[in-house]
Amino acid sequence: MKIAFWSNIRGKSGVTTNMVCIATLTSIAGAGRAVLLENHYSINSISDIVLAREQIEQLKENGRYYNRDGIEYVLKGIYSGKNGEDLIRHAALPLLYTNIYYLPQSYIVNKEVFNYEFSLVYKELFYNLELFSDNVFIDTERNENLSSNTILYEADMVVVNLLQDKASLREFFDNYSSIQEKAVYLIGSYQPELLFNYRRICYEYHIPKDKIGIIPYNIELLESMSQGRVVQFLNRNYEKASCRENEYFMRHCKKSSIMVKKNLLDIRKRKREIYQNNSINNLNPLVS
Repeated sequence: MKIAFWSNIRGKSGVTTNMVCIATLTSIAGAGRAVLLENHYSINSISDIVLAREQIEQLKENGRYYNRDGIEYVLKGIYSGKNGEDLIRHAALPLLYTNIYYLPQSYIVNKEVFNYEFSLVYKELFYNLELFSDNVFIDTERNENLSSNTILYEADMVVVNLLQDKASLREFFDNYSSIQEKAVYLIGSYQPELLFNYRRICYEYHIPKDKIGIIPYNIELLESMSQGRVVQFLNRNYEKASCRENEYFMRHCKKSSIMVKKNLLDIRKRKREIYQNNSINNLNPLVS
C-alpha cells in the first residue's frame, strides 16, 4: 500500500516527523515491513531524524551516501533495465530490525532532474517498492512539482497533516476536494489548549473520528529528532513509557497509528473486492 504524507502548509505541520512516528509504530505493532522515502530536498529530511550523526558520517566516508544508495540510484537502475526489487534491497537502510527501512536521498540530482527521472519510471518504482515492503510511506512536498502530483494521484491513502490554525484549515478544505476523497488526518505537535482543538476541527470540518488522529507536542521527541534517534525513542517507550509526558504522547500516537492501519485495511479490502469483481466480469462478459 502506498501512503503519502502531505500538508497544504509547507514546513510547519510536521509532515516528516508524523510520518516517521506512524510508520515506526505500525511496524512495531506487526503491520508488516515499511519503507520510508521522500520526493524532495529540505533541511529537515527523513535522514536528519532517523540517522544518528555518526551513521551519516560513516555513509559519507565510504561514498555510499552520495553514490551507491538512495532513490536516485534506484531510479537510474530501473530506467536502465535492472531488477527494481534488487536495487531497492541494496539501497534501503534498515532502521529497526528488518521491519522498517529508509530509502535515502543522495543529494546529487536537482529537483528538475529528479522529477524527470521519476516521471519515466514511477510505475515500476511503486510496483517494486510494494514487492519489497507491505507499506510504502512517502513524505511528499506540497504539490509544487510533478512528482508530488503523481504521488498524490497514485497513493492509496493521503495522510493530510493539519495545523491548529483557522486560515490553513479553511485553505485546505476549500481548495483540495480531490485529496479529501482518500484522506485521513493528523494534527501534529498537538496542543489541546489551543482554540482549534481536536473536537472543534472534527465538528467544523465534518471529519469522522475514525479518520483523524493527533501527534502530541513532546519535548523528548524534539530532542530525539535533533540526535537522529526518533525510531529508537519510539521503540524504547513503546511497551512502557519513561515518564507521564511520554505515556500521554505514546498513547495518542498509538491511537493514530491504529487509525491509519484500520483505514488501510479498509482500502485493501475494497481493492480486493474490485479486483475480484473485475476478474469475474472478464471471465463472463454476460455478468453485468
